[in-house]
Amino acid sequence: MELVTLGGAALRLSPPGNERLETAGQLDVHVTGPECNAAIAADRLGASAAWISRLADDPVGRRVVSELRGKDVEVIAEVADSRQGLSFFERGSRPRESDRVDDLEGAAVRELTMESLPTDPVERADAAYVTSVTPTASRDLAATTAKFLKTAADAATTTVLGVLEGGAGSDVDPEVVRDTLEGLFPVVDVLVAEEAAVEAIFDRSGEPSSVTHALASEYDFETVALHRERTAAAWHASKVDEFVLPEVDVVDETGAADAFAGAFVVSLADDDVDDALRRAIAADALVRTTPGPTPVFTEGEIEQLAETLERP
Repeated sequence: MELVTLGGAALRLSPPGNERLETAGQLDVHVTGPECNAAIAADRLGASAAWISRLADDPVGRRVVSELRGKDVEVIAEVADSRQGLSFFERGSRPRESDRVDDLEGAAVRELTMESLPTDPVERADAAYVTSVTPTASRDLAATTAKFLKTAADAATTTVLGVLEGGAGSDVDPEVVRDTLEGLFPVVDVLVAEEAAVEAIFDRSGEPSSVTHALASEYDFETVALHRERTAAAWHASKVDEFVLPEVDVVDETGAADAFAGAFVVSLADDDVDDALRRAIAADALVRTTPGPTPVFTEGEIEQLAETLERP
């Protein structure tokens, strides 16, 4: 199975453990981005994964390349005399919530165009994945995302859109996000979303059967997967599967939603939505047990946890 993704990446800097940014004497470094995290998760489940982007021609951009290639993700990127985005993350501990400060203004990826990149990886892939964060980051990326999805659709590649963790940057108006996404939906086959993002952007809430069915009907999706606070559900061919999320001793939640999406997309290639949802839930849970946003799990761990999931 071949997966191709499109999006940006930032260097995440975070204090060890539960230290605060303002007092930390050192920072841990991770590469993170919703699409490249999903690509890593896909690779962990046996897929061939590629990530398309635009990177700074400097040590930070090269750090992104080396880390992703070290995770067996093919990097297809234009390099530019620009800067790489940064993200400062502070892990919370009850009752203090986690906090994140993004420094993404002027990031190289915001001027990415498909004209400078090959289309072969998109046309030969089994699935193409992008999240709502990418087209809402800049006009160039909105146009690039549209072409990415259209190229995939024309080649009969399954097109997948993720609407996760708020759906876009915190400074983007939900109505703008909705307008942007609705312009892409005609060529989207599969929607993978989080409940909070769906409510904020599409003003839809309620039982997963009604929410997933409503989204599929309104936008003509083949499949809709919805991650909720206590359960996750998937609609396909007028049938809804739903499973209770397992209890997890959470270490770090970042990257979990991306792993959910990556695992769901890869597993969906076997045409078993029930199994794809189980594996996606397992990936989400396992990523929460390790520090950092990078998915780290084995296929055996996924299968073992997936078999224990129960319906509500």
